[in-house]
Amino acid sequence: MRILTWNINGVRATKEPLKQVLDSLDADIVCLQETKVTRDQLDEASAIVEGYSSYFSFSRVRSGYSGVATYCKDGATPIKAEEGLTGLLTNQKEEDIIGCYGDQTMFTEDELRLLDKEGRAVITQHTIRDTDGKECPLAVINVYCPRADPEKEERKDFKLRFYRLLQTRAQALLQAGSHVIVLGDVNTSHKPIDHCDPDDVEYFSENPGRKWLDQFLLDPHQTGDSGSSGDTLIGQSNQPINPNNQSDVASDQLDTSLDSSIQADNASEKGQGGNFVDTFRFFHPTQRSAFTCWSTVTGARQTNYGTRIDYIFANRALLNQFQDCTIMPEVEGSDHCPVRGELACIVVASGKCPALCSKYMPEFVGKQQKLSAFFTKVKKGENGEEKSSQDSVSSSQGTSDGHSEICSQQSTSQSWENHSSESEGSSIISTTKHGQSQHRTSVKRSASDHIGRGMKKQKTDQGKQGTLLSFFGKKTKIEADEKRKANTLDVTQENPERDVACENVVSSQSVHPSNSSVDVDDSVRKESKHAENDKSTVETKPKQNQAAFWKTVLKGPPPPPPCKGHREPCVLRTVKKQGPNFGKQFYVCARPQGHSSNPAARCDHFQWVSRGKDK
Repeated sequence: MRILTWNINGVRATKEPLKQVLDSLDADIVCLQETKVTRDQLDEASAIVEGYSSYFSFSRVRSGYSGVATYCKDGATPIKAEEGLTGLLTNQKEEDIIGCYGDQTMFTEDELRLLDKEGRAVITQHTIRDTDGKECPLAVINVYCPRADPEKEERKDFKLRFYRLLQTRAQALLQAGSHVIVLGDVNTSHKPIDHCDPDDVEYFSENPGRKWLDQFLLDPHQTGDSGSSGDTLIGQSNQPINPNNQSDVASDQLDTSLDSSIQADNASEKGQGGNFVDTFRFFHPTQRSAFTCWSTVTGARQTNYGTRIDYIFANRALLNQFQDCTIMPEVEGSDHCPVRGELACIVVASGKCPALCSKYMPEFVGKQQKLSAFFTKVKKGENGEEKSSQDSVSSSQGTSDGHSEICSQQSTSQSWENHSSESEGSSIISTTKHGQSQHRTSVKRSASDHIGRGMKKQKTDQGKQGTLLSFFGKKTKIEADEKRKANTLDVTQENPERDVACENVVSSQSVHPSNSSVDVDDSVRKESKHAENDKSTVETKPKQNQAAFWKTVLKGPPPPPPCKGHREPCVLRTVKKQGPNFGKQFYVCARPQGHSSNPAARCDHFQWVSRGKDK
């Protein structure tokens, strides 16, 4: 079995499709942190991946923040899955809940909800078969622990309280007889060897987060206390402890009466530690520069100037199944890299995915209701098929609309005939009384209305808005003809006696249209080419003139000064930390951040950007 953890820094921000990313990681259980997706932002491509089942925990605080997800191959489908550490986020049936929450009396209900509100944990329960053929339960806790912001004191307390809740849940699952693996982004480097540049080695272990790790983890290469039998987790022959020796596990039970600052000085002095082991240090106790996180702002990954804050912790009895734990810095796409553990045991897949699986979400299962469904009654038709009243109403409306349309057409045609007959009668009467001028006026109005409607339709069919340059370009043949027709219509309105002549001209053109259409097409092509050329020249000349003008006015920032160490152009930075220098700009070496002994790293050049008032 292979299990992997990776802070992906946005599950929707991967360069390749998610399935391709998961397949490249080559693990049966993939635990991702900082997915940065909330419940309403989850898309089908991230929720349903072919060959995997997914289980999410979403942030309920703000959008695009925190979040974890566990992807299990079809051959490693879990038995149960649960969101959060407190049990307050579960809405499944009792048989689908993992349970084992431990003693939560040291937390208030509001505090428990607050700790689980940021979507930082999801638990999956599996069945494994060890090398002896024995099947055992395994709980995988995927966590994204909070970061202690130095500028926010309340976040430091929040981080320590989250650690305490995590330990309470892991210990409860362990006491219930299950193997436990805690993996993810813990956001604390444990030892000086796990940090690229520790500030002060003497006070390095005084950090409250590191103190918690000291009492949560057991040093696999340290002997037991003086009162024990002297058994070590790893002896001179590097053999792990006997997993059947339950007395060792019982002797190292967690003292749940730790105060809020997670003090464990007595336990650290006695060398007892906890019931979990850092699997990477179990196999690589002295490996240096083994980091999992780097700063992307300073380009520290190029010089491997980072920290190791991503872990795979396993309970001591499960160590005999581990074969190796490796860091994968070659995998890019985030400011973290994956950590993968390999076990000799195999996963026994469940026949059905748990209720928390993403494929059961309403929007992905295909059963999500629409808003209109709440306002319609469901009726059964003649064939027993369900038919909503809304459909019946719409169909009846369609038939009635069709009937009314036919009736309206008939009535319209009938009224038009009556109107035409009336107009003919009125024209005859008007002719007898006033001569032929009134009849010509009626014919002229009907012709002008018809042409006007045709011109409006032609304009709407074009559907393109003209540009300012079109007013200064040459007119095409068609535009000139349309303008001439409009002028003739205006003239006929003023001089009704010329209507008959215009009608004769139009009729003569319609009798012989073939020759004139060919000439019009050729002339249109020539005129359009000339118009395009004129338009391109009109557009390019102002742009060139404007660019030259603004270059003379705005000369841009001055070139950056060279750094003192490498004589290379510096890079401009801005202070974003609140304080007296907030918003100020400065120059530093453009090379990536690294150790002072590394010649490829940046030098110590620093220079404030001088302003006018400072000169």
